[in-house]
Amino acid sequence: MPNAHVICGEGGTFIHLGWTTVSTFAPIERFPLATLAVARGTPFIDIRPVTDVIAFANLPRVARDGSENHDHSDASRAVLLTTCIDTVEGLGARILNDPRPRQ
Repeated sequence: MPNAHVICGEGGTFIHLGWTTVSTFAPIERFPLATLAVARGTPFIDIRPVTDVIAFANLPRVARDGSENHDHSDASRAVLLTTCIDTVEGLGARILNDPRPRQ
């Protein structure tokens, strides 16, 4: 699925699969479905090291269908997963199964 990913933060672990999100308040180590998804190659974004919560809160959401949408206001703007990863990595997140093309 375009832009499917797993994200882990202080609030728990989330699997984003386009229009569906599955979550738990447990870390990824206690969420077998998320662990399996990462093991099978789903991109994993660990935001636990991010300390700038204001910058993180202002990030655009990841597009559900794999297409960017810059026509909306910042609050409803949608970007590609790779664009989101570029930004959140700059804030200190760790990335596993990175979907970005290698430089």
